[in-house]
Amino acid sequence: MNESVRQSLNFDEFLGLTYGQILDKLAEEIPDKEFLVFKDQRITYSQFRAHVRQVAMVLKKLGLRKGDRVGVLFPSGLDFFYVQFAILYVGGIFIALSTRYRKYEITYMMNHAGARFMFCIDEYMGINFIDILEEVRPDLPEMKTIIIKGNNVPAWAKSYDEVLELGKVINEIELTAELPEAKDNASMLYTSGSTGMPKGAMSDHHSLIWDSTRVCERLKIGPEDVFLMMLPCAFIFANFVLFTHAMMGRSKIVIMENFEAGEALRLQEAERVSILYGVPTMFTLMLNHPDFEKFDLSSNRTGYMSGASCPVELVRAVIQKMHCNISAAYGMTEACCISITEYEDDEYIKSSTVGRPIRGLDLKIVDNDRNRVGVGEVGEIAIRGENLFSGYYKQPELTKSSFDSDGFFYTGDLGKIDENGRLVIVGRKKEMIIRGGFNVYPAEVEEQIALIEGVQYVVVGGVPDPNLGEKICASIVPVPGYRLSAEKIVGFCKKNLANYKVPDFVEIKDSFPTTATGKIQRYKIKDEMMEKYGKKGS
Repeated sequence: MNESVRQSLNFDEFLGLTYGQILDKLAEEIPDKEFLVFKDQRITYSQFRAHVRQVAMVLKKLGLRKGDRVGVLFPSGLDFFYVQFAILYVGGIFIALSTRYRKYEITYMMNHAGARFMFCIDEYMGINFIDILEEVRPDLPEMKTIIIKGNNVPAWAKSYDEVLELGKVINEIELTAELPEAKDNASMLYTSGSTGMPKGAMSDHHSLIWDSTRVCERLKIGPEDVFLMMLPCAFIFANFVLFTHAMMGRSKIVIMENFEAGEALRLQEAERVSILYGVPTMFTLMLNHPDFEKFDLSSNRTGYMSGASCPVELVRAVIQKMHCNISAAYGMTEACCISITEYEDDEYIKSSTVGRPIRGLDLKIVDNDRNRVGVGEVGEIAIRGENLFSGYYKQPELTKSSFDSDGFFYTGDLGKIDENGRLVIVGRKKEMIIRGGFNVYPAEVEEQIALIEGVQYVVVGGVPDPNLGEKICASIVPVPGYRLSAEKIVGFCKKNLANYKVPDFVEIKDSFPTTATGKIQRYKIKDEMMEKYGKKGS
Protein backbone atom coordinates (compact mmCIF):
# COMPACT_ATOMS: atom_id res chain seq x y z
CA MET A 1 0.00 0.00 0.00
CA ASN A 2 1.49 3.36 -0.96
CA GLU A 3 1.79 6.19 1.53
CA SER A 4 -0.94 8.33 -0.07
CA VAL A 5 -3.48 5.53 0.42
CA ARG A 6 -2.36 5.06 4.04
CA GLN A 7 -2.79 8.79 4.66
CA SER A 8 -6.38 8.67 3.34
CA LEU A 9 -7.64 6.01 5.75
CA ASN A 10 -10.27 7.40 8.12
CA PHE A 11 -10.56 5.46 11.36
CA ASP A 12 -13.19 7.78 12.82
CA GLU A 13 -15.79 5.62 11.01
CA PHE A 14 -15.63 3.34 14.07
CA LEU A 15 -16.49 6.01 16.63
CA GLY A 16 -19.85 5.49 18.31
CA LEU A 17 -19.81 1.74 17.67
CA THR A 18 -19.39 -1.14 20.11
CA TYR A 19 -16.96 -4.00 19.54
CA GLY A 20 -19.82 -6.22 18.44
CA GLN A 21 -20.96 -3.66 15.87
CA ILE A 22 -17.42 -3.30 14.52
CA LEU A 23 -17.16 -7.06 14.16
CA ASP A 24 -20.54 -7.23 12.37
CA LYS A 25 -19.47 -4.41 10.04
CA LEU A 26 -16.14 -5.97 9.08
CA ALA A 27 -17.52 -9.50 8.68
CA GLU A 28 -20.02 -8.09 6.19
CA GLU A 29 -17.51 -5.92 4.32
CA ILE A 30 -14.56 -8.34 4.13
CA PRO A 31 -15.97 -11.78 5.01
CA ASP A 32 -13.28 -13.84 3.32
CA LYS A 33 -10.24 -11.81 4.31
CA GLU A 34 -7.84 -13.72 6.54
CA PHE A 35 -7.91 -12.27 10.05
CA LEU A 36 -6.30 -14.63 12.58
CA VAL A 37 -3.48 -17.15 12.24
CA PHE A 38 -2.67 -19.46 15.14
CA LYS A 39 -0.42 -22.46 14.59
CA ASP A 40 -2.00 -24.33 11.65
CA GLN A 41 -5.39 -22.58 11.90
CA ARG A 42 -6.40 -19.69 9.65
CA ILE A 43 -9.60 -17.78 10.39
CA THR A 44 -11.36 -15.19 8.22
CA TYR A 45 -13.29 -12.18 9.51
CA SER A 46 -16.63 -13.92 8.91
CA GLN A 47 -15.45 -17.14 10.57
CA PHE A 48 -14.27 -15.18 13.60
CA ARG A 49 -17.68 -13.53 13.88
CA ALA A 50 -19.40 -16.93 13.65
CA HIS A 51 -17.25 -18.35 16.47
CA VAL A 52 -17.83 -15.26 18.61
CA ARG A 53 -21.59 -15.38 18.13
CA GLN A 54 -21.63 -19.09 19.00
CA VAL A 55 -19.90 -18.42 22.34
CA ALA A 56 -22.12 -15.36 22.86
CA MET A 57 -25.19 -17.58 22.40
CA VAL A 58 -23.76 -19.96 25.00
CA LEU A 59 -23.39 -17.10 27.48
CA LYS A 60 -26.99 -16.03 26.93
CA LYS A 61 -28.20 -19.63 27.40
CA LEU A 62 -26.24 -19.83 30.66
CA GLY A 63 -27.94 -16.70 31.95
CA LEU A 64 -25.42 -13.91 31.38
CA ARG A 65 -26.95 -10.49 31.89
CA LYS A 66 -25.72 -7.19 30.56
CA GLY A 67 -23.06 -5.86 32.94
CA ASP A 68 -22.10 -9.28 34.35
CA ARG A 69 -18.38 -9.62 35.01
CA VAL A 70 -16.66 -12.60 33.36
CA GLY A 71 -13.12 -13.81 34.10
CA VAL A 72 -11.08 -15.47 31.37
CA LEU A 73 -7.99 -17.53 32.24
CA PHE A 74 -7.01 -19.07 28.93
CA PRO A 75 -3.58 -19.25 27.30
CA SER A 76 -2.99 -17.15 24.20
CA GLY A 77 -4.86 -18.51 21.23
CA LEU A 78 -8.09 -18.38 19.24
CA ASP A 79 -10.39 -19.47 22.07
CA PHE A 80 -9.19 -16.57 24.22
CA PHE A 81 -10.46 -14.11 21.63
CA TYR A 82 -13.65 -16.02 20.83
CA VAL A 83 -14.59 -15.76 24.50
CA GLN A 84 -13.40 -12.17 24.98
CA PHE A 85 -15.39 -10.86 22.03
CA ALA A 86 -18.43 -12.98 22.89
CA ILE A 87 -18.49 -11.27 26.28
CA LEU A 88 -18.23 -7.85 24.63
CA TYR A 89 -20.82 -8.77 21.99
CA VAL A 90 -23.61 -9.40 24.51
CA GLY A 91 -22.74 -6.66 27.01
CA GLY A 92 -20.69 -8.54 29.58
CA ILE A 93 -17.59 -7.05 31.19
CA PHE A 94 -14.38 -8.86 30.29
CA ILE A 95 -11.72 -9.55 32.96
CA ALA A 96 -8.41 -10.94 31.71
CA LEU A 97 -6.63 -13.36 34.04
CA SER A 98 -3.05 -14.35 33.32
CA THR A 99 -2.01 -18.01 33.26
CA ARG A 100 0.78 -16.80 35.54
CA TYR A 101 -1.75 -15.98 38.27
CA ARG A 102 -2.07 -18.20 41.31
CA LYS A 103 -4.43 -18.47 44.26
CA TYR A 104 -3.97 -14.92 45.62
CA GLU A 105 -4.60 -13.07 42.36
CA ILE A 106 -7.46 -15.28 41.16
CA THR A 107 -9.29 -15.15 44.49
CA TYR A 108 -8.91 -11.43 44.97
CA MET A 109 -9.85 -10.39 41.43
CA MET A 110 -12.84 -12.69 40.98
CA ASN A 111 -14.16 -11.91 44.45
CA HIS A 112 -13.60 -8.16 44.17
CA ALA A 113 -15.25 -8.07 40.75
CA GLY A 114 -18.21 -10.12 41.89
CA ALA A 115 -17.69 -12.24 38.79
CA ARG A 116 -20.62 -14.52 37.93
CA PHE A 117 -18.84 -16.48 35.19
CA MET A 118 -15.32 -17.72 34.65
CA PHE A 119 -13.60 -19.50 31.77
CA CYS A 120 -10.46 -21.40 32.76
CA ILE A 121 -7.94 -23.83 31.29
CA ASP A 122 -7.67 -27.08 33.30
CA GLU A 123 -3.86 -27.24 33.29
CA TYR A 124 -1.16 -25.17 31.69
CA MET A 125 2.62 -25.31 31.78
CA GLY A 126 2.63 -27.66 34.74
CA ILE A 127 0.09 -25.69 36.82
CA ASN A 128 -3.16 -27.46 37.75
CA PHE A 129 -5.78 -24.71 37.79
CA ILE A 130 -8.49 -27.17 38.81
CA ASP A 131 -6.72 -27.64 42.13
CA ILE A 132 -6.47 -23.87 42.58
CA LEU A 133 -10.15 -23.34 41.76
CA GLU A 134 -11.15 -26.19 44.05
CA GLU A 135 -9.48 -24.31 46.87
CA VAL A 136 -10.76 -20.81 46.05
CA ARG A 137 -14.39 -21.58 45.08
CA PRO A 138 -15.71 -21.18 48.64
CA ASP A 139 -14.33 -17.63 48.60
CA LEU A 140 -16.29 -16.68 45.46
CA PRO A 141 -19.90 -16.36 46.65
CA GLU A 142 -21.19 -14.62 43.51
CA MET A 143 -19.65 -17.08 41.05
CA LYS A 144 -22.48 -18.79 39.16
CA THR A 145 -20.73 -20.87 36.50
CA ILE A 146 -17.15 -21.99 35.87
CA ILE A 147 -16.40 -23.32 32.39
CA ILE A 148 -13.30 -25.47 32.00
CA LYS A 149 -11.39 -26.02 28.78
CA GLY A 150 -9.55 -29.34 28.73
CA ASN A 151 -10.02 -33.00 29.62
CA ASN A 152 -10.14 -32.64 33.40
CA VAL A 153 -13.58 -31.16 34.14
CA PRO A 154 -14.80 -31.59 37.74
CA ALA A 155 -18.47 -32.07 38.64
CA TRP A 156 -18.83 -28.47 39.85
CA ALA A 157 -17.85 -27.04 36.45
CA LYS A 158 -19.06 -27.18 32.86
CA SER A 159 -17.01 -28.38 29.91
CA TYR A 160 -16.10 -25.69 27.38
CA ASP A 161 -16.34 -28.12 24.48
CA GLU A 162 -19.75 -29.36 25.64
CA VAL A 163 -21.32 -25.96 26.27
CA LEU A 164 -20.32 -24.85 22.78
CA GLU A 165 -23.10 -27.14 21.57
CA LEU A 166 -25.60 -24.76 23.19
CA GLY A 167 -24.55 -22.04 20.76
CA LYS A 168 -24.63 -23.96 17.52
CA VAL A 169 -28.13 -22.73 16.73
CA ILE A 170 -28.35 -18.95 16.93
CA ASN A 171 -31.60 -17.51 18.29
CA GLU A 172 -31.26 -13.97 16.94
CA ILE A 173 -33.97 -12.54 19.19
CA GLU A 174 -32.41 -14.00 22.33
CA LEU A 175 -28.85 -13.10 21.27
CA THR A 176 -29.61 -9.46 20.53
CA ALA A 177 -32.19 -8.82 23.25
CA GLU A 178 -29.96 -6.66 25.44
CA LEU A 179 -26.95 -5.46 23.46
CA PRO A 180 -24.46 -2.94 24.88
CA GLU A 181 -24.07 0.68 23.84
CA ALA A 182 -20.79 2.47 23.19
CA LYS A 183 -20.69 4.05 26.67
CA ASP A 184 -21.32 0.75 28.47
CA ASN A 185 -18.33 -0.79 30.22
CA ALA A 186 -16.47 -3.40 28.20
CA SER A 187 -13.58 -4.35 30.44
CA MET A 188 -12.36 -4.41 34.00
CA LEU A 189 -8.62 -4.88 33.87
CA TYR A 190 -6.67 -5.08 37.07
CA THR A 191 -3.72 -2.81 37.64
CA SER A 192 -1.54 -3.26 40.70
CA GLY A 193 -2.40 -0.80 43.44
CA SER A 194 0.12 1.33 45.29
CA THR A 195 -1.43 0.04 48.52
CA GLY A 196 -0.74 -3.53 47.47
CA MET A 197 -4.28 -4.45 46.36
CA PRO A 198 -4.97 -4.53 42.62
CA LYS A 199 -7.47 -1.97 41.31
CA GLY A 200 -10.19 -2.86 38.81
CA ALA A 201 -10.02 -0.19 36.11
CA MET A 202 -13.27 -0.10 34.12
CA SER A 203 -13.27 1.07 30.50
CA ASP A 204 -16.21 1.41 28.13
CA HIS A 205 -16.37 0.47 24.45
CA HIS A 206 -16.05 4.08 23.33
CA SER A 207 -12.90 4.91 25.31
CA LEU A 208 -11.03 1.87 24.00
CA ILE A 209 -12.15 2.44 20.42
CA TRP A 210 -11.50 6.21 20.50
CA ASP A 211 -7.94 5.58 21.69
CA SER A 212 -7.31 3.04 18.95
CA THR A 213 -8.41 5.33 16.12
CA ARG A 214 -5.68 7.79 17.14
CA VAL A 215 -2.89 5.23 17.19
CA CYS A 216 -4.01 3.64 13.92
CA GLU A 217 -3.73 6.95 12.13
CA ARG A 218 -0.30 7.67 13.60
CA LEU A 219 1.10 4.25 12.58
CA LYS A 220 -0.75 4.36 9.24
CA ILE A 221 -2.21 0.89 9.72
CA GLY A 222 -3.93 -0.68 6.71
CA PRO A 223 -5.40 -3.86 5.15
CA GLU A 224 -2.06 -5.11 3.86
CA ASP A 225 -0.49 -5.10 7.31
CA VAL A 226 0.23 -8.29 9.23
CA PHE A 227 0.64 -8.03 13.01
CA LEU A 228 2.68 -10.46 15.09
CA MET A 229 1.14 -10.86 18.54
CA MET A 230 4.16 -11.76 20.69
CA LEU A 231 2.55 -10.52 23.90
CA PRO A 232 0.41 -12.69 26.21
CA CYS A 233 -3.29 -12.29 25.43
CA ALA A 234 -3.99 -11.39 29.06
CA PHE A 235 -2.11 -8.10 28.52
CA ILE A 236 -4.24 -5.08 27.62
CA PHE A 237 -1.42 -4.34 25.15
CA ALA A 238 -2.53 -7.49 23.29
CA ASN A 239 -6.23 -8.11 24.00
CA PHE A 240 -7.42 -4.56 23.38
CA VAL A 241 -4.59 -2.43 21.99
CA LEU A 242 -3.09 -4.65 19.28
CA PHE A 243 -6.31 -6.52 18.52
CA THR A 244 -8.38 -3.36 18.08
CA HIS A 245 -5.71 -1.70 15.93
CA ALA A 246 -5.60 -4.71 13.62
CA MET A 247 -9.40 -4.88 13.35
CA MET A 248 -9.68 -1.20 12.49
CA GLY A 249 -6.94 -1.54 9.90
CA ARG A 250 -8.71 -4.59 8.43
CA SER A 251 -5.37 -6.31 8.95
CA LYS A 252 -4.21 -9.83 9.85
CA ILE A 253 -2.90 -11.05 13.25
CA VAL A 254 -0.46 -13.92 13.72
CA ILE A 255 -0.81 -15.12 17.33
CA MET A 256 1.97 -16.75 19.35
CA GLU A 257 0.97 -18.97 22.26
CA ASN A 258 4.17 -18.05 24.09
CA PHE A 259 6.96 -15.72 23.10
CA GLU A 260 10.19 -17.37 22.01
CA ALA A 261 12.68 -15.26 20.10
CA GLY A 262 13.57 -17.82 17.43
CA GLU A 263 9.93 -18.64 16.71
CA ALA A 264 9.05 -14.94 16.54
CA LEU A 265 11.78 -14.42 13.94
CA ARG A 266 10.61 -17.46 11.96
CA LEU A 267 7.02 -16.21 11.90
CA GLN A 268 8.09 -12.76 10.73
CA GLU A 269 9.71 -14.35 7.70
CA ALA A 270 7.06 -17.01 7.04
CA GLU A 271 4.00 -14.77 7.42
CA ARG A 272 5.58 -11.61 5.96
CA VAL A 273 4.83 -9.70 9.17
CA SER A 274 4.83 -5.91 8.88
CA ILE A 275 3.93 -4.71 12.41
CA LEU A 276 5.52 -5.71 15.73
CA TYR A 277 4.10 -4.76 19.14
CA GLY A 278 6.18 -5.65 22.16
CA VAL A 279 8.19 -4.66 25.19
CA PRO A 280 11.90 -3.81 24.87
CA THR A 281 12.94 -7.16 26.34
CA MET A 282 11.36 -9.01 23.39
CA PHE A 283 13.25 -6.96 20.81
CA THR A 284 16.51 -7.42 22.71
CA LEU A 285 16.04 -11.21 22.77
CA MET A 286 15.31 -11.33 19.03
CA LEU A 287 18.29 -9.17 18.13
CA ASN A 288 20.57 -11.33 20.30
CA HIS A 289 19.30 -14.65 18.94
CA PRO A 290 22.22 -16.71 17.53
CA ASP A 291 20.38 -17.27 14.21
CA PHE A 292 19.16 -13.68 13.82
CA GLU A 293 21.09 -13.06 10.60
CA LYS A 294 19.51 -16.08 8.89
CA PHE A 295 16.00 -14.60 8.85
CA ASP A 296 14.50 -12.36 6.17
CA LEU A 297 12.78 -9.54 8.09
CA SER A 298 12.40 -7.17 5.15
CA SER A 299 8.59 -7.22 5.38
CA ASN A 300 8.64 -5.37 8.74
CA ARG A 301 7.30 -1.83 8.45
CA THR A 302 6.54 -0.37 11.87
CA GLY A 303 5.54 -1.25 15.42
CA TYR A 304 4.83 -0.14 18.95
CA MET A 305 7.34 -0.49 21.78
CA SER A 306 6.13 0.21 25.30
CA GLY A 307 6.35 -1.05 28.86
CA ALA A 308 9.83 0.20 29.78
CA SER A 309 12.50 2.64 28.65
CA CYS A 310 13.74 2.24 25.07
CA PRO A 311 17.54 2.77 24.86
CA VAL A 312 18.77 4.53 21.72
CA GLU A 313 20.98 1.54 20.83
CA LEU A 314 17.95 -0.76 20.90
CA VAL A 315 15.76 1.58 18.84
CA ARG A 316 18.55 2.00 16.29
CA ALA A 317 19.06 -1.78 16.03
CA VAL A 318 15.33 -2.45 15.60
CA ILE A 319 15.11 0.14 12.82
CA GLN A 320 18.32 -0.82 11.02
CA LYS A 321 18.59 -4.58 11.59
CA MET A 322 14.92 -5.56 11.81
CA HIS A 323 13.73 -3.08 9.16
CA CYS A 324 11.06 -1.98 11.64
CA ASN A 325 10.37 1.74 11.91
CA ILE A 326 9.33 1.26 15.53
CA SER A 327 7.41 3.86 17.53
CA ALA A 328 7.92 4.45 21.25
CA ALA A 329 4.75 4.98 23.28
CA TYR A 330 3.51 5.76 26.75
CA GLY A 331 0.28 4.32 28.08
CA MET A 332 -1.43 2.64 31.00
CA THR A 333 -4.42 0.47 31.82
CA GLU A 334 -6.48 3.56 32.67
CA ALA A 335 -5.97 5.20 29.27
CA CYS A 336 -4.30 2.76 26.84
CA CYS A 337 -2.10 4.94 24.64
CA ILE A 338 -1.41 8.48 25.86
CA SER A 339 1.40 9.55 23.56
CA ILE A 340 3.38 7.93 20.76
CA THR A 341 6.16 9.02 18.42
CA GLU A 342 5.42 9.88 14.82
CA TYR A 343 6.07 7.44 11.99
CA GLU A 344 8.62 9.88 10.55
CA ASP A 345 10.51 10.64 13.80
CA ASP A 346 14.19 9.73 13.92
CA GLU A 347 15.73 7.15 16.24
CA TYR A 348 16.96 9.73 18.73
CA ILE A 349 13.44 11.14 19.22
CA LYS A 350 12.05 7.60 19.56
CA SER A 351 14.60 6.67 22.23
CA SER A 352 14.56 9.90 24.23
CA THR A 353 10.83 10.75 24.14
CA VAL A 354 7.45 9.03 23.86
CA GLY A 355 6.25 11.50 21.27
CA ARG A 356 3.34 13.89 21.38
CA PRO A 357 -0.08 13.17 22.90
CA ILE A 358 -2.55 11.42 20.61
CA ARG A 359 -5.08 13.58 18.75
CA GLY A 360 -7.75 15.05 21.02
CA LEU A 361 -5.98 14.27 24.31
CA ASP A 362 -5.02 17.11 26.67
CA LEU A 363 -1.83 16.60 28.66
CA LYS A 364 -0.21 18.80 31.26
CA ILE A 365 2.71 18.56 33.68
CA VAL A 366 1.96 19.75 37.21
CA ASP A 367 3.75 20.33 40.51
CA ASN A 368 2.75 18.85 43.87
CA ASP A 369 -0.02 21.45 44.19
CA ARG A 370 -1.35 20.45 40.75
CA ASN A 371 -0.28 23.73 39.18
CA ARG A 372 0.94 23.57 35.59
CA VAL A 373 4.73 23.87 35.20
CA GLY A 374 6.73 25.27 32.30
CA VAL A 375 8.46 23.62 29.34
CA GLY A 376 11.34 21.41 30.46
CA GLU A 377 10.23 21.29 34.10
CA VAL A 378 9.59 17.92 35.72
CA GLY A 379 6.24 17.18 37.33
CA GLU A 380 3.37 14.70 37.45
CA ILE A 381 1.70 13.82 34.16
CA ALA A 382 -2.04 14.61 34.07
CA ILE A 383 -4.30 13.78 31.12
CA ARG A 384 -7.82 14.46 29.88
CA GLY A 385 -9.46 12.74 26.93
CA GLU A 386 -12.13 10.37 25.70
CA ASN A 387 -9.81 7.39 26.16
CA LEU A 388 -9.91 7.64 29.94
CA PHE A 389 -11.32 4.78 31.98
CA SER A 390 -14.70 4.98 33.74
CA GLY A 391 -13.29 4.57 37.24
CA TYR A 392 -11.97 2.04 39.75
CA TYR A 393 -14.59 -0.59 40.58
CA LYS A 394 -15.92 -0.27 44.16
CA GLN A 395 -13.43 2.51 44.89
CA PRO A 396 -15.31 5.79 44.38
CA GLU A 397 -13.05 7.80 46.68
CA LEU A 398 -9.89 6.66 44.90
CA THR A 399 -11.53 7.42 41.55
CA LYS A 400 -12.54 10.88 42.73
CA SER A 401 -9.08 11.70 44.11
CA SER A 402 -7.43 10.63 40.85
CA PHE A 403 -9.27 13.35 38.89
CA ASP A 404 -9.54 17.10 39.33
CA SER A 405 -12.60 19.26 38.77
CA ASP A 406 -11.57 19.87 35.14
CA GLY A 407 -11.55 16.17 34.32
CA PHE A 408 -7.79 15.63 34.35
CA PHE A 409 -6.57 12.23 35.55
CA TYR A 410 -3.37 12.21 37.58
CA THR A 411 -1.17 9.32 36.45
CA GLY A 412 1.39 9.20 39.26
CA ASP A 413 4.15 9.22 36.63
CA LEU A 414 6.74 11.96 36.32
CA GLY A 415 7.64 13.64 33.05
CA LYS A 416 8.39 16.84 31.21
CA ILE A 417 7.50 18.43 27.89
CA ASP A 418 10.46 19.33 25.69
CA GLU A 419 10.75 22.41 23.49
CA ASN A 420 9.12 20.53 20.58
CA GLY A 421 6.05 19.48 22.55
CA ARG A 422 7.15 15.88 23.04
CA LEU A 423 6.72 14.02 26.31
CA VAL A 424 9.78 12.74 28.16
CA ILE A 425 9.19 10.17 30.92
CA VAL A 426 11.45 10.92 33.88
CA GLY A 427 10.38 8.35 36.46
CA ARG A 428 7.49 7.11 38.53
CA LYS A 429 5.98 9.05 41.36
CA LYS A 430 4.72 5.72 42.59
CA GLU A 431 7.16 2.88 43.11
CA MET A 432 6.17 0.52 40.33
CA ILE A 433 8.77 -1.90 38.99
CA ILE A 434 8.62 -2.87 35.30
CA ARG A 435 10.17 -6.32 34.95
CA GLY A 436 10.24 -7.63 31.39
CA GLY A 437 7.25 -5.46 30.56
CA PHE A 438 5.19 -6.68 33.53
CA ASN A 439 4.10 -4.09 36.10
CA VAL A 440 4.95 -5.01 39.69
CA TYR A 441 4.17 -2.88 42.72
CA PRO A 442 6.49 -3.44 45.71
CA ALA A 443 3.60 -3.20 48.20
CA GLU A 444 1.86 -6.20 46.63
CA VAL A 445 4.98 -8.39 46.91
CA GLU A 446 5.72 -7.08 50.42
CA GLU A 447 2.23 -8.01 51.56
CA GLN A 448 2.73 -11.63 50.54
CA ILE A 449 6.24 -11.96 52.00
CA ALA A 450 4.95 -10.51 55.28
CA LEU A 451 2.66 -13.56 55.57
CA ILE A 452 5.67 -15.85 55.97
CA GLU A 453 6.22 -16.88 59.57
CA GLY A 454 9.29 -15.19 60.98
CA VAL A 455 9.26 -12.10 58.73
CA GLN A 456 9.38 -8.90 60.76
CA TYR A 457 10.08 -6.26 58.11
CA VAL A 458 10.31 -6.37 54.33
CA VAL A 459 11.15 -3.79 51.68
CA VAL A 460 10.92 -4.55 47.95
CA GLY A 461 12.50 -2.45 45.22
CA GLY A 462 13.67 -2.57 41.62
CA VAL A 463 17.22 -2.53 40.28
CA PRO A 464 18.24 -1.94 36.63
CA ASP A 465 18.74 -4.92 34.32
CA PRO A 466 19.81 -4.71 30.65
CA ASN A 467 17.51 -7.53 29.53
CA LEU A 468 14.41 -7.23 31.72
CA GLY A 469 14.51 -3.48 32.32
CA GLU A 470 14.39 -4.07 36.07
CA LYS A 471 14.77 -6.96 38.49
CA ILE A 472 13.11 -7.34 41.88
CA CYS A 473 15.03 -7.25 45.14
CA ALA A 474 13.53 -8.10 48.55
CA SER A 475 15.31 -7.07 51.72
CA ILE A 476 14.04 -8.80 54.88
CA VAL A 477 14.60 -8.56 58.63
CA PRO A 478 13.51 -11.71 60.52
CA VAL A 479 11.76 -11.79 63.86
CA PRO A 480 14.43 -12.34 66.53
CA GLY A 481 15.08 -16.05 66.95
CA TYR A 482 13.84 -17.03 63.45
CA ARG A 483 16.11 -18.25 60.67
CA LEU A 484 14.95 -17.36 57.17
CA SER A 485 16.52 -18.27 53.85
CA ALA A 486 16.31 -16.79 50.37
CA GLU A 487 15.11 -20.19 49.12
CA LYS A 488 12.15 -20.19 51.51
CA ILE A 489 11.14 -16.65 50.51
CA VAL A 490 11.38 -17.39 46.78
CA GLY A 491 9.55 -20.71 47.17
CA PHE A 492 6.65 -19.05 48.99
CA CYS A 493 6.41 -16.30 46.36
CA LYS A 494 6.45 -18.81 43.49
CA LYS A 495 3.47 -20.57 45.06
CA ASN A 496 1.43 -17.46 45.81
CA LEU A 497 2.35 -14.86 43.18
CA ALA A 498 2.64 -14.64 39.42
CA ASN A 499 6.18 -15.65 38.47
CA TYR A 500 7.14 -12.19 37.22
CA LYS A 501 6.51 -10.85 40.75
CA VAL A 502 8.93 -13.31 42.40
CA PRO A 503 12.07 -11.55 43.74
CA ASP A 504 15.26 -12.10 41.76
CA PHE A 505 17.41 -11.18 44.75
CA VAL A 506 16.68 -11.78 48.44
CA GLU A 507 18.74 -10.20 51.21
CA ILE A 508 18.32 -11.32 54.84
CA LYS A 509 19.48 -8.55 57.20
CA ASP A 510 19.82 -8.08 60.94
CA SER A 511 18.15 -4.65 60.92
CA PHE A 512 16.97 -1.76 58.73
CA PRO A 513 18.11 1.86 59.01
CA THR A 514 15.46 3.97 60.74
CA THR A 515 14.76 7.57 61.58
CA ALA A 516 14.88 8.90 65.13
CA THR A 517 11.19 8.10 65.45
CA GLY A 518 11.70 4.50 64.32
CA LYS A 519 10.38 4.86 60.74
CA ILE A 520 12.16 2.59 58.26
CA GLN A 521 14.27 4.60 55.80
CA ARG A 522 13.21 2.87 52.59
CA TYR A 523 15.37 5.08 50.40
CA LYS A 524 18.53 3.94 52.21
CA ILE A 525 17.57 0.29 51.78
CA LYS A 526 16.93 0.87 48.07
CA ASP A 527 20.29 2.62 47.76
CA GLU A 528 21.88 -0.50 49.25
CA MET A 529 20.00 -2.67 46.76
CA MET A 530 21.23 -0.51 43.91
CA GLU A 531 24.80 -0.60 45.18
CA LYS A 532 24.88 -4.38 45.56
CA TYR A 533 22.61 -5.66 42.78
CA GLY A 534 22.15 -2.77 40.36
CA LYS A 535 25.74 -3.04 39.21
CA LYS A 536 25.08 -6.62 38.12
CA GLY A 537 22.85 -5.23 35.40
CA SER A 538 25.26 -2.57 34.19
